[in-house]
Amino acid sequence: MAIKVNEHLIPDWAIERQAQSMFEQVAKSMPDKPREVVQLAALDLARDRMIDQALMAQESQNRDYDIDAEEVNLGMKKWISQNGGKKAFSKGKHPVIKTEDDLRKEITSQIQFNRLLEEESTGEKVSESEAQKYYDARPDLFETEVLLTASHILKIAKTEDEFTRAEEQIIEIRKKIEDGESFLEMIKKESDDSQNDGHLGTFGKGRMVPPFEKAAFALNVDEVSQPVKSQFGWHLIQLHDRKEPEVTPFSEVKDKIVEYLGERRKDRVFDQFLDKLKSQAEITEVAGI
Repeated sequence: MAIKVNEHLIPDWAIERQAQSMFEQVAKSMPDKPREVVQLAALDLARDRMIDQALMAQESQNRDYDIDAEEVNLGMKKWISQNGGKKAFSKGKHPVIKTEDDLRKEITSQIQFNRLLEEESTGEKVSESEAQKYYDARPDLFETEVLLTASHILKIAKTEDEFTRAEEQIIEIRKKIEDGESFLEMIKKESDDSQNDGHLGTFGKGRMVPPFEKAAFALNVDEVSQPVKSQFGWHLIQLHDRKEPEVTPFSEVKDKIVEYLGERRKDRVFDQFLDKLKSQAEITEVAGI
């Protein structure tokens, strides 16, 4: 279904091309959804975006911005470079932009949009007190993660028989540690990963494979784990240090908070402006185009 925005017609094929170019982006935001559902969502998003673009184009053209030809040429060169180079562009595989004229229009529109966006998204600057209020309300956003420092002993295994043998070996190694052998000496004598004395450095959650991570984060400092199985084999882990979360001081994050809140404010102001354009526009669906 084509759409008419005031006097500008958006044909259905253009909406479909736009939806095609946005399909992967939409699919990532809708994991495990059927392809048909993703396609419908992409079409809806493409339709809304093209209506917004048409309204912005009309408004920016009404304002008659003076666009520098050199700025357009630089924008075209940058776009081509970011989209596979001249050879890729000459093949015309982009779902919407096929020719240099298409690209010139697109870059010109982008520049006009940016001018319009800059003009219509200005607002009051975010104050330090506003930033402090946001910081106080969301301390979780400024908290560092739990960090562990640990070493391990590894007996590598790949086959079922090797895993059985590696488990027996790692159990025997742990008994020796219980009887007084040092963890470091057992790394040097027995580990299949003795490089850097088995030291794993400092790491947070999500850096190690799940079974290893679960065992490591359950340890107290200086404690040695029970045997742990992973896809690499069998491990023993010794925790050397645990750094608990700390809240980053406001002074260190103030500028970033001000910037973030400022961008949010600009977005809200521009959305209000765009809603006003929509309310004043004549937007209708047109069949068969």
